Amino acid sequence: MSKGSFGLGVILGSTIGVASAYLLAQKSGDALQEDIKDKANESKNKMVIKLDEMLDEAEIAVSEKLTDTESYNPPVQYEVTPETVAAPPENTALVDDPVVIPDVKL
Repeated sequence: MSKGSFGLGVILGSTIGVASAYLLAQKSGDALQEDIKDKANESKNKMVIKLDEMLDEAEIAVSEKLTDTESYNPPVQYEVTPETVAAPPENTALVDDPVVIPDVKL
């Protein structure tokens, strides 16, 4: 049984219980409505508390799982060999665009 179907069953059961209590009650309408409101609030509070507990348990389980699977990845060590070292760039700036110095007579 999945958690979703369980939650649906709880909601459906609560609704049927409230409806049957309303139809079969021997109290006045106002008193019955107060009882239904109180029980609905109690049920809501219990479900909120249970949901908070489930979320806390899930957070703990996830954090434990993450700390268990974390591993240390050491940095990559590169070996300097002629194959892994790039040649220095050629300085061809002046060949492509030579600097022209004007003749200045003093």
